[in-house]
Amino acid sequence: MKILIIDDDKLTLKATQFLLENLGHKTRVAESSDEAISLIVESDFDMIISDVMMPGISGLSLVAVLRSVYHCTLPIIMISTLNNKPLLEAAFTAGANDFIAKPFSAEELRQKINKYAAHPLIMPPENVEPDRKEY
Repeated sequence: MKILIIDDDKLTLKATQFLLENLGHKTRVAESSDEAISLIVESDFDMIISDVMMPGISGLSLVAVLRSVYHCTLPIIMISTLNNKPLLEAAFTAGANDFIAKPFSAEELRQKINKYAAHPLIMPPENVEPDRKEY
């Protein structure tokens, strides 16, 4: 799958990108909602993973804009260190398909992605390095 990862925290962004690429996905990254919108308009993604709390346009507002203005139908998984009922409700109300609390494991991320993938992936053996192809 081609997955866009959106997070203003560079460490989380790189760690999530590493996990996804090790699972066999192609990734692009954005550090802001504005950058993400530009990438979504010009690229063909299969899924979006976005942080909730970001400066400027929050992840929740981004999801709402993607759903209402851009009519984006891609699966969107929200990630956040905050994990409470009001935040979950806000994420789903905005249009998110799923939610993962940070920190998360590769297995948890794989399971969430497989819910929305046409062809679910299995975990690669730990000693095998996947092909790292950019698109």
